[in-house]
Amino acid sequence: MDIAMAAGRIDRTADESQLRSDDDKDHVWRVFEACSDGLYRFILFRVRGDKHSAEDLLQQTCTAAAGNGRSPTDDGECEAWLRGIARNLVRLHWRHRGRNNGRIPIEDAELSRQLAEDMDARPLPPDVLAKREMVDQLMLAVTSLPAVDQQLIFSFYFEGRPQTDIAQELGATVKSIETKLYRARNRLREVLRRPERTDQS
Repeated sequence: MDIAMAAGRIDRTADESQLRSDDDKDHVWRVFEACSDGLYRFILFRVRGDKHSAEDLLQQTCTAAAGNGRSPTDDGECEAWLRGIARNLVRLHWRHRGRNNGRIPIEDAELSRQLAEDMDARPLPPDVLAKREMVDQLMLAVTSLPAVDQQLIFSFYFEGRPQTDIAQELGATVKSIETKLYRARNRLREVLRRPERTDQS
């Protein structure tokens, strides 16, 4: 995703009267820029890996956020608000295309709860994740997390990177990465225990 292109889009489409202030516009853009990788993953998985559609929907998310007169002032709430905009755009994307485009992952509350229970015993158990439907539920949940949590989980569990490497990349201590991973896993369990059946409804 070309962040500069999205930045240009925000400037071209947002009328200053639609935003509370320049500070508000700057805040939305700063949060968007910080979480754009996570938003992209969120969208990409929900459009079955269609990179062109994912990039287009990410830009639409940026444009929609810029044109909204009100946005949360808290960074975390603003990121969740941006994910909500992206979720709605994904839903519209599938409505326009219809459902005859192959298999679309849908959140399944029962499978999600089962995965959360399995995670209580072992973090991201490999035998459970051998099942495609479980992988779908996990990916829906992981990509619903804040971008920072997503990146930690992907780096450590999916890419198998050591905590020392992650710590060095983020300019943090190994202890702080352990703590962040612990919190990210807890947030993942929370999402799995209360899945939102909204993506392609």
